[in-house]
Amino acid sequence: MKSIIFLTVLVASALAGLAQGHITHFCGQAHAHNRLCNHHEGAREEMARAQEELEMFTEDYVASRSGGDVVYIIPVVFHIVHQNGAENISNEQILDCVNILTRDFRKLNADTSLIVEEFVDIAADCDIEFRLATIDPDGNCHTGINRILSPLTYDGSDSDLKDLEYWPRNSYLNVWVCAAIGDGVAGFTYTPGDVAANWAAGEDGIVMRSDYVGSIGTSSVSKSRTMTHEVGHWLNLYHPWGPTNNPGEASNCNTDDLVNDTPNTIGYTSCDLDGASCGSALDNVQNYMDYSYCSRMFTWGQRQRMRAALLSSTAQRNQLWTQANLEETGVIDPPLCAASFTADRRTCCAGETIQFSDFSFHAVTSWDWNFGDGTTLSGSDPAVHKNPLHQYDQPGIYNVSLTVSNGTTSQSATVNAAVFVLAPGALSAPVEEGFENAFPGSIWITNNIDGDETWEITPSASFTGDKSLKLRNYSIDAGGVDELLTGTFDMSGADTVWLSYKWSYANRVDETDDRLRVSVTGDCGNNWSLRKLYKGLTNLPTANPVNSQFTPTSDSQWDGETLVLTNDDWMNDRFRIKFDFTSYGGNNLYIDDINIFASFTTGVREVKPVFLYNVYPNPSSGTMRLELVQLNTEHLVIELYSSTGQLVSRIYDGLMGSGSHTITLPEQSAGLYNLVLRKGNHTAVQKLIFE
Repeated sequence: MKSIIFLTVLVASALAGLAQGHITHFCGQAHAHNRLCNHHEGAREEMARAQEELEMFTEDYVASRSGGDVVYIIPVVFHIVHQNGAENISNEQILDCVNILTRDFRKLNADTSLIVEEFVDIAADCDIEFRLATIDPDGNCHTGINRILSPLTYDGSDSDLKDLEYWPRNSYLNVWVCAAIGDGVAGFTYTPGDVAANWAAGEDGIVMRSDYVGSIGTSSVSKSRTMTHEVGHWLNLYHPWGPTNNPGEASNCNTDDLVNDTPNTIGYTSCDLDGASCGSALDNVQNYMDYSYCSRMFTWGQRQRMRAALLSSTAQRNQLWTQANLEETGVIDPPLCAASFTADRRTCCAGETIQFSDFSFHAVTSWDWNFGDGTTLSGSDPAVHKNPLHQYDQPGIYNVSLTVSNGTTSQSATVNAAVFVLAPGALSAPVEEGFENAFPGSIWITNNIDGDETWEITPSASFTGDKSLKLRNYSIDAGGVDELLTGTFDMSGADTVWLSYKWSYANRVDETDDRLRVSVTGDCGNNWSLRKLYKGLTNLPTANPVNSQFTPTSDSQWDGETLVLTNDDWMNDRFRIKFDFTSYGGNNLYIDDINIFASFTTGVREVKPVFLYNVYPNPSSGTMRLELVQLNTEHLVIELYSSTGQLVSRIYDGLMGSGSHTITLPEQSAGLYNLVLRKGNHTAVQKLIFE
């Protein structure tokens, strides 16, 4: 008996009427098989013995039983491994996937009407259903969905992916979802015999690319049977052409899938409904285990083989569907144990709507919302009451509450300051923010998404003045996200907006890739446009790595940037700015001197002259960069003075516009100096240290 490892890929079925292309994916079968065999001495022999025992059990089952009509229910847990990208698929997409599994295995799919006549009579209801677990291995109420932040999302073939989160395989079908698997693979799993040994239990389950899960969200109808295909392998089915991953080869006619009612075939990567590749028998191209894109059935023989796998002790499949396990995993009569909801955004402008989504669990039958502005919504129609849209007409900060019921018990949840409703154009430029006063004040809104450390004023570091804004990232778990947002500015009639800021950051000694993003919006935050991205491995650090709490000690450990914004879509009374930081285990971040100003072509408003600059490096040995921001090209004088106030040198006297300029300082002895910039009646002084 051959030992078979399946890293199988299915470009899944679409309705016959969908005229779309088909891409063949390939598996890393040999590599995966060798990797698993190398986990344990004698693994190859163990796997072969287990598979042979399962085959003998299957033969006895098929010979002695009709299959029965008991419905086997399989508890499922999804582990979503992500890095805050599209691979972090929604709960709805996961539920859609589970529903498709049950639909396909129960022969409830509408496209059974398209099964070719030769196979209509053997298309089987497998009497197997799938449900998300509602109780975790520790007995706690759970959604059946875990979300894990890890770069392993980009290498789903790495066995370490499964170590991130694993629930006992005798109680749950584990499914790991990631962004990529490698080599074009859409999903993979192992047959029961290959993971029967205790040492292989942690490998047991299914790995899926996120864009092949379900039929909605990042996936599509054409990919939605991929999971059906993989579960078939997990329940001991082979491809119709046998234990290889090479469809289309003539030699496949000499191999078999050990199922009597699936004709031998070379295997297909297209939907040839008239194919008879191994003789006169018509190929069962519409089988879920083929690689065609028109699969819509299991056969009766496949049903028997899968049900035999569920009755066998091989890989503990026979423990999954027992009454005791169904109760312990909460897939029968799940308890109502938590009220929970989210909003699609935390801020909006007056007159706009917020989409609320109920994530209470489990078996909710009625909802009672209080939106905090005097409006309530109650009822039992999921289409109306489960995920309501609510319009906020007046500016303010609102608490939102939800009470859910299953008809017997109820649960409630309240989120304080859940929604900030802003008045359009509440702020006006210019703004020169050095964080010397109360914070957040009238300009800023903070969003501490994970409820851990967040933005705070600190007197321990600053670029100018005595204070700056600090995010104690050293104490934040990887994956934490914190946002710093402005209210709404009235930029109506502006042709250019300048945004300048300074920051200070250090990695830890072990490299970390924290992210700082700067975005703007012209629609109050419905859509954000990323204008700058800083990464911990490239352009975010301003100081050398340190494993202790980082605090900048000199101007040389700060950097600055000026963004010039000219998109007409932003020039209205709903202009906002957002700084958001994602932690990947790095060090503290400091922000200072955020300046926002604009030029207006309408003449409606006057804007006071603003003088924004940044000079670095400091200390310096003679050559520096001057980053200058001003509305127009203007006459500028730059002079160097000694610490006692004596003029040392006039460095520049002429016209200068916004941008980055090189300044060459005269040779001076080491010490403290003052760099003075003069423009009209405005003077700025920067202390310089010569090394």
